[in-house]
Amino acid sequence: MDRIIRNSDAVSPVIGVMLMLVVTIIIAAVVSAYAGGFSQGAVKTPQVTIGAEVRNSSYVLISHDGGDSLDPASITIKTYIPSGTYKDMSYGVDLLKAINLETGDAVKGTYSSQVIKPGDKIKINWPDAFATSKYGLMAPGVDEPVNVEIYDSGSGKVIAMVRTNVLP
Repeated sequence: MDRIIRNSDAVSPVIGVMLMLVVTIIIAAVVSAYAGGFSQGAVKTPQVTIGAEVRNSSYVLISHDGGDSLDPASITIKTYIPSGTYKDMSYGVDLLKAINLETGDAVKGTYSSQVIKPGDKIKINWPDAFATSKYGLMAPGVDEPVNVEIYDSGSGKVIAMVRTNVLP
């Protein structure tokens, strides 16, 4: 006579599959909640295209050629000299002294700021665009390159950068 042996120590295949599904759903929910928290906290950095004209001993002119509008309270404009006498000199421009040529007003006021829109041109006087030491203004000479860079103040990321040579 054949004997049937039953093993009662194992889990039923149906219950095993259900347990695997529950564990998979819980893991997916935890990963989704964790990843979703990252996307909500991220702030979009503006995207812009700029142009620049640098006239020796006169001014730096930045043109907003396209993209998002910029809030002067949330940006930093820097000039950077990549070569020449003052190689690697970087200077943060004081936006209280910069003029929006479209409106004739200061780009950033003491109590309020105006939005910089596509088509606007920002003029920075020569002494306000470069660092000063006890030896005088540390500015590039004619035909030397200058980078004009716009940074997002919150993240420190570069929004836009253009390299141009100093014109006579």
